[in-house]
Amino acid sequence: EIEDEEFEEMDITDQDKKEIYALSEQQDIEQQFIDSMAPSIHGYEQEKLAIILQMFAGVTKNLPNDSRVRGDIHILLMGDPGTGKSQLIQYVKNIAPRAVSTSGKSSSAAGLTAAAVRDDFADGQQWTLEAGALVLADRGVAAVDELDKMDSSDRSALHEGLEQQQISVNKAGINATLKSRCSLLAAANPKYGRFDQHEKYSQQIDLEPALLSRFDIMFIITDVPDQEKDKELAEHIVQTNYAGEVYTHQQQNPTSNFSEDEVEKATEDVQSAIDPELMRKYI
Repeated sequence: EIEDEEFEEMDITDQDKKEIYALSEQQDIEQQFIDSMAPSIHGYEQEKLAIILQMFAGVTKNLPNDSRVRGDIHILLMGDPGTGKSQLIQYVKNIAPRAVSTSGKSSSAAGLTAAAVRDDFADGQQWTLEAGALVLADRGVAAVDELDKMDSSDRSALHEGLEQQQISVNKAGINATLKSRCSLLAAANPKYGRFDQHEKYSQQIDLEPALLSRFDIMFIITDVPDQEKDKELAEHIVQTNYAGEVYTHQQQNPTSNFSEDEVEKATEDVQSAIDPELMRKYI
């Protein structure tokens, strides 16, 4: 029995529809979405725009000869540690109407595609399939952090799922094809843990060419020392922490001495231009 579900249950009211239509007519809608994507992460406008477009997904093209060209884009964030890659991935999990998040460190080939398990209801004689991350993310986004920490043999299981958008299973007498029409958002560190500025970046990406060719967009994120940028970033991080502290204090302490105005002023920089719940419904 295959259970098919387009999106997680979402109650979109008439009022929501009005807000969505009003929002769609605004001239700066693209910029508003970028500003609403992980506002606590400073910068990364191009990366945020690409991830937003990935969440909206594209159009699958069917050709007269029955071949098919996928419409979903796959994105790889390759960069130094501490540059906010994981934070972006976590935000996608909260915003995308359908998203499955996993870490490469604790994922196997079967966990990403499909596992054959013995059925407890038939005296252990029957085998059934359990869907993995790519199958569960069908029509949504599969987010894999620490892709470089996964065994290369397990990573090779992604090839068919990413390009053909289906997974063929031939295990324990079961021959099946499962749909995995999802976009992959992956994050990884370079070969030496962080980028060496004196060596070509392309030679420091420690992933198989067959897998790399399936990514449509690759972002190289480097942490280059720059006094002005680092000062700006440090101020943003301190402000974000302060905003979080003020907000949490007011929410959890009934006798909080922070006024509404103080909380609003402190959290102004980390507020989404579009409310996250409305953004989710819009997508």
